[in-house]
Amino acid sequence: MKTNSHSVFPLAALAAALLAAYGPVLAQESDELTQLITPESSFSVGVGHLSKDAPRFGQYSGVRDKGVYGLLDVDFVRRDEATGTWLKFSGQNLGLDSREFRISHDRQGDWAYYLDYNQTPRYEPYTVTTAVTGIGTANLVIPTTSTAGSAVQLKTKREAIGLGFSKQLGNGFDVRVTARNEEKDGARLFARGTTGSNGFGFTPEPINSTTRQIEAIVGYNTERLTLSGGYYGTAYINQNTALTTTGGAGAIAAFTPIGLPPDNQSHQLSLAGAYRFTPTTRGTFKVAYARATQDDPFLTGVALAPAIVGVNNLGARVDTTLVQMGLTARPMPQLSLLANFRYEDRDDKTPVLKYGVVTSGSWDGSNEPRSTRTTSGKLEASYQLPMALRVTGGIDYEEKERNTSAVRSVSFRDKTQEASYRIELRRSMSDTLTGAVSYVRSDRDGSDFLTTRTLDGAVGSNLVAPLHLADRERDKLRLSLNWEPTELLSVQFVADNMQDDYGQRTAAALGIRESESENYAIDAAYAISDKWQANAWASFNENNVTQSTSTTNPNRPWAANLGSKTNAFGVGLRGQISAKLEAGVDLSHSDIVDKYQQAFTDGGAGAAPVLPDVATRLTSVKLFGTYTVDKRSSVRLDYVYDRYKSNDWTWSNFTYADGTRLSQNPKQSVNFIGVSYMYKFQ
Repeated sequence: MKTNSHSVFPLAALAAALLAAYGPVLAQESDELTQLITPESSFSVGVGHLSKDAPRFGQYSGVRDKGVYGLLDVDFVRRDEATGTWLKFSGQNLGLDSREFRISHDRQGDWAYYLDYNQTPRYEPYTVTTAVTGIGTANLVIPTTSTAGSAVQLKTKREAIGLGFSKQLGNGFDVRVTARNEEKDGARLFARGTTGSNGFGFTPEPINSTTRQIEAIVGYNTERLTLSGGYYGTAYINQNTALTTTGGAGAIAAFTPIGLPPDNQSHQLSLAGAYRFTPTTRGTFKVAYARATQDDPFLTGVALAPAIVGVNNLGARVDTTLVQMGLTARPMPQLSLLANFRYEDRDDKTPVLKYGVVTSGSWDGSNEPRSTRTTSGKLEASYQLPMALRVTGGIDYEEKERNTSAVRSVSFRDKTQEASYRIELRRSMSDTLTGAVSYVRSDRDGSDFLTTRTLDGAVGSNLVAPLHLADRERDKLRLSLNWEPTELLSVQFVADNMQDDYGQRTAAALGIRESESENYAIDAAYAISDKWQANAWASFNENNVTQSTSTTNPNRPWAANLGSKTNAFGVGLRGQISAKLEAGVDLSHSDIVDKYQQAFTDGGAGAAPVLPDVATRLTSVKLFGTYTVDKRSSVRLDYVYDRYKSNDWTWSNFTYADGTRLSQNPKQSVNFIGVSYMYKFQ
């Protein structure tokens, strides 16, 4: 066979040119595909050092005592080519108290199961100096006189194990089952006593409880219909039913035993679904029924007065019924509609019994069930206008009905209604700038306030309306902007202002009067180059509340203007210094000021007690650098500087009746440095 030498060479040259031009791209795509099929696993091992004790810094991580800590992370992934299954194991902070890991095994689209574990500590940030003994147990010994003690560390630890399983059953059916068991142990701040001359005794609560959760869901899916029915159950088991104390001074010595949170459980059945009527119309629904009970026996040795024959527990039962429906539609390209309805009936069926004998006052010994029926709904419409404008309007409505008690000394109403009207205008002002402004007006009122009476027939002191029951007019304005002038830069800005005006219960105008909240936030991200990225953010938040009350003996009205102001900002930078060295830095800072301004409002002589402002300043700097040794291994250096400063006077001079003192260092700064080695493998 004869070949044409003049045609072979140009074709070979063209192939070589194409390979030179597209070879690296094809190789990169091949590497990415290979990584998806056989992704890399890795482990990281190292050591860290904390420069000094840091109660605030390590409150939830366990890195709080000066010294050395182990650093260990694992990420293992394997794919079985023959079966198409994946095996994954990940572990974070395995050398610290805040460790967690998860192992899973699955075949995508068929079945999956997992096991996870996490441990979360919580260290009390205050220094506790006490002579109380038995802390952490259900039996405490309290000094009978004020006694100087020694430092004690209060902490709790949560350990949770979770299991999960899912399976596609075919014909649109699937099933999912999850379970979780959490154990909590330790001790936390608690006190007994009165505000009188006897004061409070230090009685830290022992923590030894179990919380269990289980959920099972069966799903069904078709082209138009989605359904899921399930069961959700919980159980809380407290190993300590009561806290018994020995000792103590004065009347507070009689506060024993002290009942601790009782065992309880709940069960819920639910059915939820969605149906697509047309390509632009979709409906959703959910119905659920739940029963929560609490039948833990009363404390042993504590007699009911008078004794109730055959009753040894509260017999608490709360049944909750939920019905929810929703509809979304787009009847025309420019118009979108939404409607939601929700009904929840929380029916407290706990038997009402008299557990004590009271001849006067605001309580006759009967327990008080708390039932609430809530009905709410939402209507919303959004329409696309000319000039790239979109207007959205909506109405929200909520009504709550509550059971009432004839004997009560606090203002009360059995029904409240709240309606909210909102409108938003959104516009694309250019290809790079989008803005929106919205306004919400809410009005809450309700039924007449009930004239409550004490047991002796006297009218209760119905002067102050509880916050959640008081009439309220709320106005909220929001402005948002999104600016993306280039692919490299994006900026988001949000500003909120909310003002509340509360109606007064009586001519004395006692209770909360008004409140105001302002929030401003800006967030920016900038890609300096292919190798360097930066981000920055800043926020301002201020909340103020004005309320009025009166003193007794003598009766004088006074007002309190409470406020909180927070200024915060942060910056971050990360990038590639060289082919082998990557680095980054994050800086954040917050200034928080809480204000307590008080003054008598009757014009009389004398000044109200002055409470100083509490100012807290938080600063954090985080640096990291990663050096790539070779394709598989790298070394990472982390440095953290954390500073806490506060003039919080809350516990600075507080001493319990038994001599226990709580305190904290007003200035806490700490350095943490860690070095770790990472290895990747397949």
